[in-house]
Amino acid sequence: MHRVGILVLVLSIVGFIQTSCIVEVVAFSPNIPHNSIRSSNTNISTKPNSCHSYGIRKVKRISLNSISEKVDDEALNNLLESNNLRGAINLLKNNGEATLDLDKSQIVNIFNAIERRTIEAEENNINKRMTDDVENQYPPSSPARMEMTSMYNALKSLDVLTVFGAASNANYPAQGSKVITSTLLEQITKLTMVSLTPQPTNTLLVAGAIFALAEGAFSVATGISLNFIIFLTLFLAFLDKLLVNGAVFESITRVAMPEYNRKILKHEAGHFLVAYLLGCPVEGCVLNSWAALTDARFGGRRTTVSAGTSFFDPDLSDEINGRKPLSRASIDRYSVIVMGGIAAEALNFGRADGGAGDEAALIGFLSNLKPRAGGAVTWDLPGIKNQARWGALQAVLLLKEYNVCYDALVEALEKGGDLGECVFAIENAARVHGLPGITKTPLGYIVNKGPYGEFVTTPPDENSSVLSGSISNDQNDKMSL
Repeated sequence: MHRVGILVLVLSIVGFIQTSCIVEVVAFSPNIPHNSIRSSNTNISTKPNSCHSYGIRKVKRISLNSISEKVDDEALNNLLESNNLRGAINLLKNNGEATLDLDKSQIVNIFNAIERRTIEAEENNINKRMTDDVENQYPPSSPARMEMTSMYNALKSLDVLTVFGAASNANYPAQGSKVITSTLLEQITKLTMVSLTPQPTNTLLVAGAIFALAEGAFSVATGISLNFIIFLTLFLAFLDKLLVNGAVFESITRVAMPEYNRKILKHEAGHFLVAYLLGCPVEGCVLNSWAALTDARFGGRRTTVSAGTSFFDPDLSDEINGRKPLSRASIDRYSVIVMGGIAAEALNFGRADGGAGDEAALIGFLSNLKPRAGGAVTWDLPGIKNQARWGALQAVLLLKEYNVCYDALVEALEKGGDLGECVFAIENAARVHGLPGITKTPLGYIVNKGPYGEFVTTPPDENSSVLSGSISNDQNDKMSL
């Protein structure tokens, strides 16, 4: 019994070493650890009906250089097969009055070309994501990423992508003050601070204990020395981590605990959709270590990533690399996207077990920003906490407002859909359910009024946004950020 107890402890530690570093990348951000997670109840709305069976069709605006024929499908496909995004963009833009009739297969082909082009991007060979310097975490804009951005924008201008960038240009669902207390956050989202705060979990401990008991039973049944099995397990775990980033142990955990898969998937879907709605082109999403090992955007063979969503923010990339001053708008965008995974878990499972890395990423990003202008200030801990609450608020409201798109995206990811199928699922769900491409009217306005702030549905006048006393750091402010 003493040996079995030691075995449980050792294998639990092995499990922790193997999967406590499950990391998600929100490119081009710092590596974001995706901590182990545990299930609870789902409370998100029901899925749309058969959202993936419709095509996307649009008649282009009249142009002075109009022609009377459809897009040359063969020419478009040839350009996409050669990953010539620039040529494909020119072909689409020069279509004049022609009917732009893109079905699901053509949209998927376009985004497959985007994936191939970005995988081949030059900066993928420069590992800058693990540095402590925030400026080095953002590679310079490459031709591949700029071509991807141009393609997204072209499809947006042609109304092929209707909800891409629906919340761009600071078109957030909650407008007004950016001071968010815990009490106000709970009132607006109908979620508790506990559900929005990543919690420690015993998933790895349970997995290790189950594995240890199985090996103990195997030792008894076969007569093989328990000590030998322990040392063999440690050796194999070391090789697994060294050679394939713990992918074998992760696969065993996923088989034994299927809910673990679903939590990671729904977490990544939150990042994906929020980035998409904010107008940041998504270039890829991986949901396990095996996929990350074969994808250069997530580090390839040198990866420490087990799940991740990669998006590109051209403005933030330029600002971090010193080509223009860092703007609050870019900081806000990044904050909302990073908190998108936590928001998705809280909505779906009532708690966010996999978001500790997201919090760490936001803390690292904001605390490492260096003021460059005379009026610029550094981010202190209270400011970072408030920014996290504000980002979580906006992410929750976006996911609620576009919940049918989120459900369609989750369904596409569950089926193993690639980037094109995911984008098609989002857009098709929006069209079927008549969701607006641009949310013209916010859901409400935050005003610094009373001890905790208020959320009103009518635009406040100037006086109502003035502090009525000071906003309280109430006792519910337990968010670890």
